[in-house]
Amino acid sequence: MENYFKKAAMKIYCDAKNEGRLIEGKSLDELKTISLQQEGVIQTQIGSVAADSEPMSRSAPHTKNNIDDPFGEEEEALAAEAVEYLSREKVISLDSIVGDGRDGVTARFIMAEADAQLAYGLKLLFEDTPAARVVEEPTYTIIFFTDESFEPNKFKKLLDKDVAVRLWMGEKRGDQVKICRNTTYLGEGKKGIFQFENWRVKAIDKLGIFLHCGARKDHLWIYDLESERPELQERVTGVSGLTATGKTTTLCRKLAKLPREMSEMLGDDGGTIGCDGSYAAFELGGVYIKTEGLDESQPEILRATLAPDAFLENVEISRYPYMPDFKDTGKTGNGRAVIRRDNLGLASKGLRADKVDYIIILTRNPLANVISRLTPEQATMQFIYGESIESTGGNPDEAGKFKRVFFLDPFVAGNRLEHAMLFYSIIKKNRIRCYLANTGTIGESEEKVTLRQSLSSYSDILRVQLRFGSEPDHLGYHFPIKCDRANMDYMVSYPKFYDKEQLKTKVKDFFRGRHAFLEKFEEEWGPIPEKIRESLPYRHDQIDFTFLEKESLGHIE
Repeated sequence: MENYFKKAAMKIYCDAKNEGRLIEGKSLDELKTISLQQEGVIQTQIGSVAADSEPMSRSAPHTKNNIDDPFGEEEEALAAEAVEYLSREKVISLDSIVGDGRDGVTARFIMAEADAQLAYGLKLLFEDTPAARVVEEPTYTIIFFTDESFEPNKFKKLLDKDVAVRLWMGEKRGDQVKICRNTTYLGEGKKGIFQFENWRVKAIDKLGIFLHCGARKDHLWIYDLESERPELQERVTGVSGLTATGKTTTLCRKLAKLPREMSEMLGDDGGTIGCDGSYAAFELGGVYIKTEGLDESQPEILRATLAPDAFLENVEISRYPYMPDFKDTGKTGNGRAVIRRDNLGLASKGLRADKVDYIIILTRNPLANVISRLTPEQATMQFIYGESIESTGGNPDEAGKFKRVFFLDPFVAGNRLEHAMLFYSIIKKNRIRCYLANTGTIGESEEKVTLRQSLSSYSDILRVQLRFGSEPDHLGYHFPIKCDRANMDYMVSYPKFYDKEQLKTKVKDFFRGRHAFLEKFEEEWGPIPEKIRESLPYRHDQIDFTFLEKESLGHIE
């Protein structure tokens, strides 16, 4: 099939260049100047650029890719419409590298001059230099344009908006094109690169698997059994979770407490886990964060967000002197900012690590422990179930509701079972240890799991100070029975349910949803290998509640 998306992208670029309508090769400062000349874009008192997008979230209900949903006349017409509407405009073309450049991947973002703030924010995100860049043949191309429906959309719910987002995944590098009609949300640009990297790594270059997973590197004093003394050792931890489950917060806090210890953030959102167990993030310049509730409890992130070179999107800005107010979410709960890695003290200089030691899967479920140990089979099933909550960044109308998203990643394309088996083979081969962390509430009264408790649990894991029971709990997980820094009284979910019959009812309902998801998954993608499928329970009769009534919940492993 002819790649009419790629053909449209080339025509938009070449026509604008030949007709003198193309704005390209601009530095960061030049893009900032152009942005501030556009309607609705302001400069805050601290010097940062602020603008609102339409819609104020990703347009997930209106998004398709040509692998899972074969394209036809509708998509061909969309490509032609992009050419037509952008032929009337001055066009900005922003070229950027993806990752640190070692993989030879580049991207081109195309938009009307009126949407110049997108180019400014995306350059902040993907480039670590303010200098201009122009590439001859970009690997990925992402096109933004609007039509007559754009203004009326502002008064409609997301599901009712006339928006179209389509991704052509392609069979080789360079085929990848994303067209975004009637959305000016910067996250569409970021997640376009995310989804193309997801596909390239797995299906084109076959380097490993791309996960919705940031990573951190810590050098900590850890007791060595062979030398019988503490040794300064490096540990690399991947943290995977849906938007608004605490990924960035987890990755941007220090675990280093002792002399010579060090903590660094490699990447905060997505990255490649290589077949050899290595890690590589994909955003060299900055981090795209949620600003909802941002305050002094997250000093590193707050400081970077208040820097003059930040880009603020959908953040409430006061009347003159134009100061951001992160506590005011009246506009949207999905306020965003692109902050520079240079302004984050914990951000590493590089994006890579030779070996991932741990993967922590984030969820929000009051039935779950603060931390649970997973076998490789359980980790694979946990990713398949993808249990979490909806956020304002995905679908604002469903925010806060429990949901299941395969691999906690709405951007996976292609055969899901093959994807899961690839993950299983990588963590088994490289002996990557996996854990499930609950960052929401816990127990019958739904007490908040504090950030301090979560970080203490992660520190205990890295320092080999956390012990788990040998018996499964009410969800089939191995629960903690001994810790060092974390508060053991608030680690395990079962004792926090005082009405055990109510707990059994909740567990039964939870497994009913899990079983339905499993049946639908296997109907569409085929049977999961039994050893993996049965590693986590999906029916309430698979749980023996009698052991939970014993005084001893199992011996230390």
